[in-house]
Amino acid sequence: MRDVIGAEKIVPGEYEVIADPTVTGLIAHEAFGHGVEMDMFVKGRALGAEYIDKRVGSDMVTMHEGAKCDESVTAYAFDDEGVLAGDVIEIDRGILKTGICDALAAKRLGTKPTGNGKRENYAHKAYTRMTNTVFDSGADSLDDMIASISYGYLLRGMQSGMEDPKHWGIQCILDRGYEIRDGKLTGKVVSPIVMTGYVPDLLGSVSMASPDRVIEGNGACGKGHKEWVKVADGGPYLKMKARLG
Repeated sequence: MRDVIGAEKIVPGEYEVIADPTVTGLIAHEAFGHGVEMDMFVKGRALGAEYIDKRVGSDMVTMHEGAKCDESVTAYAFDDEGVLAGDVIEIDRGILKTGICDALAAKRLGTKPTGNGKRENYAHKAYTRMTNTVFDSGADSLDDMIASISYGYLLRGMQSGMEDPKHWGIQCILDRGYEIRDGKLTGKVVSPIVMTGYVPDLLGSVSMASPDRVIEGNGACGKGHKEWVKVADGGPYLKMKARLG
């Protein structure tokens, strides 16, 4: 956090960026959080319903969602409806294959529940909810990612995020960015940063992914302004293009 002292404001624009695992996780959570909870499909409140079996990212993008993706605070064998938990591949090499759903949403949509029926506590009903939402790894080193950028930023540290499932836009508030010029870090730091974008455009620009993957989170996510449950998210370092301000 010392890097933020004396940091400059970023000039708004589109840049080549590298997202560290904390930022990658925030993108995963906001891009494929409520927008692919399939009770939102039932209500007609998520654009993701129109993209099943269609491209939502580059070939570098594969995403997992489920309680068995990681042995963390969000892991479980059965959800709160007694459905066996699993590892759902939501995106397979850029193609959106499925969302996640509780038993009621599954019945209404004529599909099988994915083990994502979760409740805040015994006094609350079960809703379709996220558990671990994670980008898959690649084979590119961070050094190679940095070397490939003529002008852009290495983004680190998430603060908060928002999503618009109906139009599939996201906004991520990030802690800081490290300037890259001609394939090298310059030492210049910018802060704070707001990343915005249309999900298929943002993920369609992903061109590199590192082999290391980090899943973090003992945080909480609400359904609207209530119904809090534990969630986690993460992934590797990802290179992409993004609008920053």
